[in-house]
Parts: sequence; C-alpha cells; structure tokens
Amino acid sequence: MQLPTVEELRLQCRIDIDDEDPLLLGYLTAAKEKASNYLNRNLYESDVPDGDNEGLIITPIIKLALMLAVGFWYDTRELKKVPQGFYDLLSDYRISLMRIKQC
Repeated sequence: MQLPTVEELRLQCRIDIDDEDPLLLGYLTAAKEKASNYLNRNLYESDVPDGDNEGLIITPIIKLALMLAVGFWYDTRELKKVPQGFYDLLSDYRISLMRIKQC
C-alpha cells in the first residue's frame, strides 16, 4: 500500500486548496518516522528489500495511523504528542525491543 496522497491528506484535514500541501507532506514525513520508530521497523510502500527481515509494507491500518497523525498536527499546528489512537492502530505491528535483543 502507498503512503497517503496529498489529496487524501487534504480530505482528512478538510482542506479545499493546495496552499497547505508542503505542510501536509512535512507532517506525513514526520508521521512516517514516528510510526517507524514506534514499530521498531522500517516502513515501505511496496517491496521490503532483501536483508530487512523486520521491514513492513504499509497496510491500510498503518496508512490510517499516518493520516490521523497528520490531521492532528494540522489541527493543533504543533508537533506535540500524538493521540493514543495512533499507537493503538500501530500496536499489532510493533516489535518489542526485548524481542530484538534476544535475537
């Protein structure tokens, strides 16, 4: 699955013009990084590269979490703590650090 498009982000944020596109794309980049850090996994839009055994293709639930974060940051205009729903959506895909250390 692909990252949310700028059009999808505009719908999420209820924006009718493209003036805010750079801001939305910046929030999307931050949301993807935040999700990847929380999951302890790299996120990919299509194929997971060889050698990245823990890599993950973006699923509809991950896409929704990214859109939730973008919408939250757009609404608050601050990069403060994302809502718990972001973590709830991602938690099924998370690799615990304890598991990584045991490998």
